[in-house]
Amino acid sequence: MKYVSLQLKEFPIEPSFRMCTDCILFSEDYLQLFAADAALIDTGATRTSVSMDIIKELGVAPKRQELIEIGNKLHDVNVYSVKIMLSPELIFDLEVYGLPGEGQGAVIIGMDIIGMGKLTIEPSKGRKHHGELLFPTP
Repeated sequence: MKYVSLQLKEFPIEPSFRMCTDCILFSEDYLQLFAADAALIDTGATRTSVSMDIIKELGVAPKRQELIEIGNKLHDVNVYSVKIMLSPELIFDLEVYGLPGEGQGAVIIGMDIIGMGKLTIEPSKGRKHHGELLFPTP
């Protein structure tokens, strides 16, 4: 079986033991895009989430609302359909949560994407951590 390897980098905001990756988000029709240079890899997030400023820039309409827990509080959030490209070989057509409140330019990659691959993180003392997401290819 062949795999596509996505190399992760350290998230630029403390605490530093957070991994992230670059990504491009597209509207469903590919007419609007947003490039994010630090999409957080979050194994505690069930679904990928995107801040509302990005959603507005993409011009996508909500599909429905869902009640979700964020930081031990319940929130009604809108669900949107977008495409997320992590590399030319990795384009996902997903439903994402619109993040309420702060978090301008925030993209959180959740288990809906992470769970399709194999995540490995190698922590290191005194040097940068290494992370990789491997996705099987057809």
